[in-house]
Amino acid sequence: MKREIARNDINGRPLTDFVPLEMSRKAGRNMYKCPVCGSGNGKNGTGALHIYPDSNRVFCYSGKGCFSDKGEDTLGALRIIWRCGETEALERAGYSLDKEAPAPAHQEHKKNTEHQERKPEADYTFFYRKWHQDLKESPEALEYLHGRGITDASIERFNLGYCGTWKHSKAGEQVPSTKRIIIPRTKGTYTARRIDKPANELEAQYVKQVQGRQKDLFNLEALDGAETPIICEGELDAISLYQAGAGAVVGIGTTTNAGTLLEEAKKHPEAVFILALDNDPDKEDGSNPGKEAQKKLAADMKAAGLEVLSIDPAKIYGGAKDGNEAFTKDPERLGKVIAYLQGKAQEMKAGRDEEKEAELRKRTGEGMLEDFLLTVTDKEARTFEPIPTGIKDIDRALEGGFIRKTLVTLGAPPAMGKTALAQWIFENIAQAGQDVLYINLEMSREQLLARSISRLAYKYEGKDFSALEVLRGYAWTDEQREAITAAAGRYKTDIAPHFIYNPDGVTNGIDSILTAMENETARIKAQGKPAPLVCLDYLQLVDSGERDAIEGMKGVIFKLKDFAKRENTVVFVIIANNRASNKSGTVDMESGRDTSAIEYSGDFMLGLAYTAIEDRREYEYTYEDKNGNKKTGKAPYDLEKIRRLKKEAYEAGRDIPAVCTEVSLKVLKSRFTEAERRANLIFDGKHSTFNQIELKHTAEYFTGWAPYNGKTPFDDD
Repeated sequence: MKREIARNDINGRPLTDFVPLEMSRKAGRNMYKCPVCGSGNGKNGTGALHIYPDSNRVFCYSGKGCFSDKGEDTLGALRIIWRCGETEALERAGYSLDKEAPAPAHQEHKKNTEHQERKPEADYTFFYRKWHQDLKESPEALEYLHGRGITDASIERFNLGYCGTWKHSKAGEQVPSTKRIIIPRTKGTYTARRIDKPANELEAQYVKQVQGRQKDLFNLEALDGAETPIICEGELDAISLYQAGAGAVVGIGTTTNAGTLLEEAKKHPEAVFILALDNDPDKEDGSNPGKEAQKKLAADMKAAGLEVLSIDPAKIYGGAKDGNEAFTKDPERLGKVIAYLQGKAQEMKAGRDEEKEAELRKRTGEGMLEDFLLTVTDKEARTFEPIPTGIKDIDRALEGGFIRKTLVTLGAPPAMGKTALAQWIFENIAQAGQDVLYINLEMSREQLLARSISRLAYKYEGKDFSALEVLRGYAWTDEQREAITAAAGRYKTDIAPHFIYNPDGVTNGIDSILTAMENETARIKAQGKPAPLVCLDYLQLVDSGERDAIEGMKGVIFKLKDFAKRENTVVFVIIANNRASNKSGTVDMESGRDTSAIEYSGDFMLGLAYTAIEDRREYEYTYEDKNGNKKTGKAPYDLEKIRRLKKEAYEAGRDIPAVCTEVSLKVLKSRFTEAERRANLIFDGKHSTFNQIELKHTAEYFTGWAPYNGKTPFDDD
């Protein structure tokens, strides 16, 4: 596809086609949480990011400069969100671009020339020296600063200056020249603060102005090597806190520079940051943007892995509105508060350092062993206690059930009941009180629930309803309604509190799936519960975003395995078998399609196959030899034979033969037990359920058994 065509097409589509956006709690239409700055979850719950439906242009109203002042088209927004160039953005969005010829030499020269001709950053160093000298010679300017509590030592330390006829370079004729204190931020940015009272409302708007880049911070170099730096707003506030004993203090100028502070703070991960923004009074509606800004900044810094001490500004400054006013009113009190805050920050740092030392010790051989023994012997946590599937034979084969921090796979030929078995297992786990998340990329939530209700109605109500009949609620008879309602009530009580089917918004993209998994996990863990077990049905429907199917599948498997380890949970993945396995009906470690990565990364590999095929059972058949004599022969069952028998029985209205319903669940691979164990089940496709075969009647079906909890397959339960 030509690049221009791709551009036009992508910009004709909304951003939500490519990036899953989270709507704010009280969002208006087309209003979302910004994926760049995270704004949109404030007190009022209004969305920060807006997508205009007529143009698809994207704007962020947080004031953090996420996008340009005029907004971005869809392609431009994706480049910013994904932090990539145009070509990569188009390819990630699914566009295949034609190869382009290299740019002509004259065009490259033009680009280089444009780069060289960019306007250099301003440098006011000469003026700072002049203005600093002018300040020393101005009694009026010195009186203003001394009245604000600023000492001569601080005037020298921060190179403060004075200009008697200052006017902003972009100010119009209606704004007169005024007397200003000059406060350098960087060599190219300073704040000019008026020292006399403005004559009217127009002049009052320009009491404090910034020349240069608004995002430049005051005294930013103080962060270098600082252990407990203090973050405030105004420059004079920062100087006052410094005089009160703060040592390292940075002034961000305005809360709109919170994003800049965050990026700079990330460069100093060893520090514990103390937030002391302005003590703004509440507005008439009870809101307080200043305090909300401090909470938001604290949350963002913590999310970035930084240590933060955030105290209500009213407790820091008392009745004063900011650090400068608090210092002029009672410098001794402010000094004691700062000493207390820095002491608390040092305690936080010491605690964090101890945790780091402990973490480093874990990485040593001795430390790892100690941590291992504590983990496996913890009677309260029971980290590696097996999670029963609720199916005795399967639990025996797995020596108790699933183990956390593992990836489990299940493969089988089509129509053998992979999804039904997974549903049964995970509903059993939910019924036992463990939260589970079930993501099915092939079936809707309604279809899955209908199968569950059909199973429960058959098991507990004795009613023979298919899932399709359950879905046709408009045509229920009184008998069906009573039974289905009872089954639904049982599901609501026993299973639903711990079962989540197909979370809203999830697609088949791996990033979307992982986001849903992470969101549900965070929600459940916030309740003080362990992470949910996850079932993904099925693997080959997942879009990896890679062109190479095998490499893409490897990436998906590794991400799912990482999630299981990171969140201390089980990820159960259903896989589709390859053509050879689907033809023969056999199942082994190589049966999965494009799943070589599973052979190496999977902790448990399970396979579902017909017992008759697994046991190499034979059936008799008749034929005529070349002389026309009737003879009998024997041949092993294969998948085609079983399917033919099933079809014949269905068309004749007979019961399906046992060889068509008896299935074996084999443990193909286990990192923790011996493989080749198996459980034997009977599959009921109509009701999407399985029945266990009584062990005492099927001893000949079992291979590779070892006693489990002192019992053998020949013992009664």
